Amino acid sequence: MYPYSTPTRPFALARFTACIYLCLSLSLRVITLAAKGETITHKDHNHHRLYGVFDQDNHQHAVAVGASTYEPAFAGSDRSIIGRAPEAVTVTALGNNAPKQKNIRPGAIQNWIFSRETLQGPPGLFNWTFPLDHTATNHTRLETDLISLARPPSTPTTDRTVWLTISTCDQPTSGDAANPAAPPPLEVYVSLSQRNQRPDEGDSDQVIVQDGGHGTLTLSGVTDAVWIEVRAPQTDGFIGEFNYEIAASIDAPYATYFEGGPGNQSDLQITPWDTDTHSSILGTGDITNASSHSPNFANWLSSSPPPFNVYVYGHVDPAFIGLHRSVCALRKRAQIQSKKSMVKIGGQPRQLFYVMGLQPGSSYDAVMTLEPSSSNSTVRGGGAVWNATTFITKSDDNCKIIHSLPFCTDVAYAVPSNLNTSMTELAVTYDTYANESYQNFSKSLQQIPCDMPPSAQYSLARNCSDCDNAYKAWVCAVTIPRCADLSSPSYLTHLIPRNINASTFANGSSVPEEAKGSLFSRENKTTNYYGVSRNPMIDEKIKPELSGGIAVCVPGGGKGFELQLRALYRGRDGVVV
Repeated sequence: MYPYSTPTRPFALARFTACIYLCLSLSLRVITLAAKGETITHKDHNHHRLYGVFDQDNHQHAVAVGASTYEPAFAGSDRSIIGRAPEAVTVTALGNNAPKQKNIRPGAIQNWIFSRETLQGPPGLFNWTFPLDHTATNHTRLETDLISLARPPSTPTTDRTVWLTISTCDQPTSGDAANPAAPPPLEVYVSLSQRNQRPDEGDSDQVIVQDGGHGTLTLSGVTDAVWIEVRAPQTDGFIGEFNYEIAASIDAPYATYFEGGPGNQSDLQITPWDTDTHSSILGTGDITNASSHSPNFANWLSSSPPPFNVYVYGHVDPAFIGLHRSVCALRKRAQIQSKKSMVKIGGQPRQLFYVMGLQPGSSYDAVMTLEPSSSNSTVRGGGAVWNATTFITKSDDNCKIIHSLPFCTDVAYAVPSNLNTSMTELAVTYDTYANESYQNFSKSLQQIPCDMPPSAQYSLARNCSDCDNAYKAWVCAVTIPRCADLSSPSYLTHLIPRNINASTFANGSSVPEEAKGSLFSRENKTTNYYGVSRNPMIDEKIKPELSGGIAVCVPGGGKGFELQLRALYRGRDGVVV
């Protein structure tokens, strides 16, 4: 019927194959362009007719991100099905007891990980050693703190405890010099979930709260990696960036802060003993209650170098607002120098700090720290910080601090002086005079049969050594009087005017007008001891100017010594104790 005959099925199959090939070719072309970040908008003149078939928002997003990464966006498929390419995040690993320091700009985010391998690794090196008697029952407050630091870490188990510590070492400064303030603290979030490697304020993540530039978080029962995110807040009105130190440990907190009650002198581990116009003397309380015959007592006195440090800065110094609990901030910013030594005052070991380079009539804060010589990979290598205390230097140049005397070892305070006598010369003059005054008593005591058997002794409660020590403390207190400003605030009611016949102070300044009425009253003028110093030697050799003398109080670590200090101490809130 037909001039030629051809089967229809092969032709239909060929047409179908050609269509499939064409579709695949076009699809591969589109995918290739998308992978290269290109579009067909400028190459296909019919593109504007086909464009409406696709979702407008998805298309624009694909173009926007195409320059940096390929992210598919197809009609009929939302992102919950296709998925989103993860953002590139740099995560830094933390070792055990291995601190890291970083700068971070305001508004930036940094991420850290304490890995599972490190979590299950060996414990750190523990090298804190102090001459402590752990079996004693009458530890001092400072000993109790040291025992908590010196306690060896417990043997880790499968479910371990992790301590995270962060300290702000530097922070942006206020652009308003007239109203200095601290910027908001760093925000630190912690996650224990592998599915949540970017912790934030949601998802029940934990937070490391900072106070005074220091924060610690304890995580119990940890079995896997710990993820940490540090966020620097936006700091409008501030200049600069943050610097912080972060550490993780399976042994103990890397850095420790010991809280003391504000304004409560008994809670402080360092107290200001006295000041003059350009220096201050500060010291710890009794470090130990051990007997003077015990090895611990001798080991503390022979500690070299003395274990504690002190950092001093201006009470209103904006550089330290909000950073007084951070060792790295104190180490970086505190510029005032001090000398430290171990002394025996009141019969017990104490550490003394002599601070120099101060300004007259100024307020300062002092912070005591304990820092190991080697901090990296050491348990508690970040050290310890105690509560800050505040002191005020004298305004009048008629007193000068002396300390560490060979004979009068308990003397560490300001004494009547003049501008032309050095501290060394002053110390020798006073100490020699006290020693000479003691010699007659010492010779008299040698006539007493102190080595008699108990049945022949006058007292079994005290012996000749006790008598000798008591007389020595008394003679040093009365021959080396304490000195204070006569222009001191009215709360120094225990002051006794000295040398009031001199109408000016050693620095040439005059007595405040409000004080002249009572100070130069007829009664005072005719009272002999108001017109002279406590001892004739002081007027003959030292020749001090107008000053105030403090009533005699024998230092011995007891009530008298504490009352003597109360007039000189102010809490951080400025309230006189």
